[in-house]
Amino acid sequence: MSKNSKKIQVEVKETAKNKDGFVELELYVNEEKIGMIQQETGSPVTVISNSGTESKARSVDEGINQLIMDYNLHTI
Repeated sequence: MSKNSKKIQVEVKETAKNKDGFVELELYVNEEKIGMIQQETGSPVTVISNSGTESKARSVDEGINQLIMDYNLHTI
């Protein structure tokens, strides 16, 4: 028996808090917000999951991967 593959839509949206030197992104999977990524110029990337857990990442891409891995671990 084979398992049907599900289509999963991942979106990264900028928030209204973005300004010069500060970036805030929200990550959505199938229109459900799974976390946020914040970065201030010269600082490491802060990853905030929906459960409120904060962690650091070296890059925005690494932060996105962390949020998706956390989502897959606890949801799928």
